[in-house]
Amino acid sequence: MDKEIIERVKNASFFLEIGKPLAKAKTIKDTLDVLMYQVGSIFQPMNWSLLLKDPKSGDMVFTVVVGANKEKLQGVRIPKGEGIAGHILNTGESLIVENVEEDKRFSIRIDESTGFKTQSIIGVPLKTDDKIFGVIELINKLSGDNFTQFELNLLTTIAEYAAIAIERSYYNQALKKIALTDSLTGLKNRNSFERALNNRVEMLKRYGVISSILIIDIKGFKKVNEKYGHTSGDKVLREFAAALISMLRVVDETFRYSGDKFTVIMPQTSLDKAEQAKIRILNKLSSELFLDGKVSLNITIGMRLIDEETTKEILDFVNKKNPLSPSSIAQDADVERMESNLKPLLDEEAEKIEADELAEKNKTHYKDVMLAGDYTHFSKNDYGHITVKKLSMKGVEFETMRKQHKIDIYDIVDVTFNLDDNKRSLIKRRVRVDSVNDKTIEAEFYNPPPYDKNLWFYFMA
Repeated sequence: MDKEIIERVKNASFFLEIGKPLAKAKTIKDTLDVLMYQVGSIFQPMNWSLLLKDPKSGDMVFTVVVGANKEKLQGVRIPKGEGIAGHILNTGESLIVENVEEDKRFSIRIDESTGFKTQSIIGVPLKTDDKIFGVIELINKLSGDNFTQFELNLLTTIAEYAAIAIERSYYNQALKKIALTDSLTGLKNRNSFERALNNRVEMLKRYGVISSILIIDIKGFKKVNEKYGHTSGDKVLREFAAALISMLRVVDETFRYSGDKFTVIMPQTSLDKAEQAKIRILNKLSSELFLDGKVSLNITIGMRLIDEETTKEILDFVNKKNPLSPSSIAQDADVERMESNLKPLLDEEAEKIEADELAEKNKTHYKDVMLAGDYTHFSKNDYGHITVKKLSMKGVEFETMRKQHKIDIYDIVDVTFNLDDNKRSLIKRRVRVDSVNDKTIEAEFYNPPPYDKNLWFYFMA
């Protein structure tokens, strides 16, 4: 570990520096990204991962992977109890393994599938209230040295900070889900409906984007409850919600705003297109049977183009005719079971993130540039000037000015260069070399920060 970091650790402000970015993170994913960036900056491992426990199988899943071979590891599952990570999860014990070949707990299966050669490991559990929900595992130091007891103690302390931050993010997300989701069907609830309706009006005002709404009512549903009981009635509603979603587009939003009443907001849809959707749904539902073929439903569908006046009428009708009942408010009993719900909630969060399309594209899109800079080889006595030819949020392609450089594939190299923006922003990155073609080097950023305003604004300009 760098002497500078060791000296910083002795100062209490070091942990404040770690805690602040974690406290600012708004989602579980943001929290994990900040955590893994900090781990990489402090310990400088070749590969580091955060594995979360699958609540159903007990397996461990590589949820966040950084460093070498990360594409091959992301999402890979380790059977319950297997390997060093499995041992840590089962026992809650923090570990240093200086030579994995001499440790019987080490599983070589991951190395065989990725082509990576594990030499040394440190790993610590992530836990809250003595319940372990994950493991942080660091593999091989860039320097080639073994991990130390000092580093293990430091990583354990960071993991304790991280567990608190993850727990906070989890509860924020879980409570938000409760506030916006119908507990019976899993559809968005009335709160979500009102927000979405108002958002569609704003889209119409600002950008002229039209949207339509379908108002769906199950007629005579009370008879289903009277004949089969409320438990069976609830099952019918769940089956109906699933059937309805299967008939709609991915962009359509479906809501349960009252007991047997549903709405669908259809973005960028005229009344003619909404009419076609209405006919298709009615035709399909007229032959649909629920509750193991026992129940058919009588469905009516109203239709309106969304504008300011329509929105006011709909919201007045919904709030007047259908006051919130206890059964329509989601229960929070399951929220307390963080160990079981963290991984599924993170998966759901990842699926629902509506990232900026242009920013997402720029993560993998290379921009042709001509930027002057320098490189320093991490472990060889080699340095010189470079010209960055291509740049993205993930990496660079550059050309060295030296005819006899010492850069080889998979090497770790430090590069610095100035952007040609108004600020002449200085970019410093450690990169991992992916290919070498004479003096042309392609490399991926080793441990890019979760938030890089300079590069982001550069691509947006």
